[in-house]
Amino acid sequence: MNRKDLAGAIIHDLKNQLHSVLTEGEKVIRDIPEEYRDTLRPVFARSRRVHQDAMQLVTLYRMQEKGNFPSDDAWPSDTMKHAVECFQVHWPEVQVQIDIDPDCQGYYNDSLMHMALGNLLTNSAQAGATQIHVSATEEGSGLVIRFEDNGPGFDEAVLEQAQAGTGVNSGKEGGTGMGLYFTELIVNHHGTASRPAVLTLGNRNQGGAFVEIRLP
Repeated sequence: MNRKDLAGAIIHDLKNQLHSVLTEGEKVIRDIPEEYRDTLRPVFARSRRVHQDAMQLVTLYRMQEKGNFPSDDAWPSDTMKHAVECFQVHWPEVQVQIDIDPDCQGYYNDSLMHMALGNLLTNSAQAGATQIHVSATEEGSGLVIRFEDNGPGFDEAVLEQAQAGTGVNSGKEGGTGMGLYFTELIVNHHGTASRPAVLTLGNRNQGGAFVEIRLP
């Protein structure tokens, strides 16, 4: 086994072990008295974040080494609802409005896009947003997904990174800062040289940030 395969195997095992820890931990929280639950919840919130990062590392390894993430017909409304359900387990106080026609259709890998959308939701919440609006529309043969929030907006350094095409890293407190970078990799994975997929970041005139994903 070479070093790359060994690293992939270790990351995969770490992901599985963390999943087991979270499953058992959630059972413990349900069984213990209420007064002790608040003490344990931050620990498991951090554990969930580490588990999410491990899942993304496994995905990144597969993207770079194997590239076996085929796209298929998919429905953004369903993908977004699933991402929001997972997100609000950790951020129940953040209001998310989904404005997507159930018949709206795209062509993407549902598992990858679910991770990308979950990252964008988490980035908004970590930045301080309390309201997030998500929309999706078909444009020609492609799909446009747009996030808008009422947070403080992106730092100028992040917007400069995005415009320069050097990769984006939010560096938000409470996270690894890799969420936007990983989202950008997922978006780029869905494009080709002749028909690129595009991730656009910006700040809204009325305050808050927006992120737009354009898939061919």
